[in-house]
Amino acid sequence: MKKLLSLAVAVFMLFSMSIITYAEDKIVDEIDPNKELELSLNEAIEYALKHSRDVKIQDLEMKRAQLQYDQGRSGARELEEQIDEYDNLPNDIRNEMRGEVIPIIESELLNLGVLDRQAKLTRQISIWNKEIKENEIKYNVEKAYFDLLQSEIDMEIAKEGLELANRQYEQSKKMYELGTISHQQLLSVEFAVSQSQSGFDMAIVGYELQKMSFNNTLGLTLGQRVKLTDKIENKVHDEINLEESIEAAHESSAMLKAAQESYELSELTFKAVKAKHVTPNQYGYREQEIAVEQAAKSLDTAKNGVEMSVRSAYYSLITAEKQIKTYEKAVENAQKAYELTELSYDLGQNTSNDVTKARIDLMDAKKNLSKQIHAYNLALLDFKYAIGLGKNTISGGF
Repeated sequence: MKKLLSLAVAVFMLFSMSIITYAEDKIVDEIDPNKELELSLNEAIEYALKHSRDVKIQDLEMKRAQLQYDQGRSGARELEEQIDEYDNLPNDIRNEMRGEVIPIIESELLNLGVLDRQAKLTRQISIWNKEIKENEIKYNVEKAYFDLLQSEIDMEIAKEGLELANRQYEQSKKMYELGTISHQQLLSVEFAVSQSQSGFDMAIVGYELQKMSFNNTLGLTLGQRVKLTDKIENKVHDEINLEESIEAAHESSAMLKAAQESYELSELTFKAVKAKHVTPNQYGYREQEIAVEQAAKSLDTAKNGVEMSVRSAYYSLITAEKQIKTYEKAVENAQKAYELTELSYDLGQNTSNDVTKARIDLMDAKKNLSKQIHAYNLALLDFKYAIGLGKNTISGGF
C-alpha cells in the first residue's frame, strides 16, 4: 500500500511539474514576434530573471544542497551515538577498541564542529550562488540594454550624416545649374552621399545584430521586435571613497567569505589530523599541512581579486567621466566648424570636399561622445557589481 501511495505521489508531482513548465513556456509563446515589445530597463531585468533556466537550476542546486546538509547531519548524529556508546564502555575495553570502533580523525572533526560547518558552508554556497547568478543575469541584461541603446544612437548619427549629405547634394545641384561649381565637384558630392548611405546601412545591420544579442540575453526569440523606453544618459554617481569601497567589497564578496571559511576549516581539520598523525614525517600530516597552505593561498587570491576588481572599475569610471567633457567640447567645436564650412561653400569660398570633411568630423565627434558616455555607464555598472556579492558563481574548489 505504501509503495502504491508513493508511486501516486510521484506521478502527481511529475504531472504538476509538467503543467508548470507548460505554463511558463506558454507565457513566452504568447509574445507576438510581429508585435513590438516595449521594455524599460527594470522590465527587461524582470523578464530575464523570470524566464532564466539558470535561476531554475540554482533553485534545484539549493534543494540538493539542503539534502546533502540533512544527510551530513544524520551521519554526524550516528557518529555521536557511536561515541556515546563507546564512552559508556569499561576503561579497559575502551582502550583496546579505540581505533577500531571510533575513527580518531572523524571524532576530532565532530568535536571541533568541522563536520557541521562544512555542511553549512555547502548549503550557504548554494544560496549565494543563486543570488550571484541573479546578479550575473542583471549585469548581462543591463549591459545588453545599454549596448542596444548605443546601437540606436549609432544608427541615428549615421542617419543624420546621410541627411546632411543629401542636403549638401541638393544645394550642390542648384549651384551646378548656376555654374558656381564644376561637374567634378557635383560628382564628388554624389560619392559622399553614397558613402553616407553605406554608413547608414552598416549602422542598421549593426543594430539588428545587437538586437539579436539583446533578445538572446533576455530569452526572447531572436526575431522579436523590441522598443527600449529608457534612454542613455550621463548618470551622476555619489562621491566615491576608494578605500571604503574596497572594505565594503571585502565584507560583501561571497567568494571571499567562502574562501575565509574554507581556510578556517582546513586549519581545524589539520588539528584533527594531528590527533592521529602526531609527527610531521607522516603522510597524513604533510597532506593536510599542504591543504592549509593551499587554502591560505586561495584566501589571499580572493582578497586580491576583490580589491583589483574594485580598483580597476574605479579608475575606469573616473577616467571615462573626465573624458566626457573633452568629447562634449569636441562636438561643440565640430558643429561650429561644419556650419562655417557649409556657409563658406554656399558663398563659393570652400569646396565640396571641405564640407564633406567637416561633416565627417562632426559625425565622428558625436559618435565618440556617445561611445564615451556608453563607456562611462558600463564602468559605473562594473563598479556597482564590484563592491557587491559578486557575479561569478562559486565552484567546489572556490
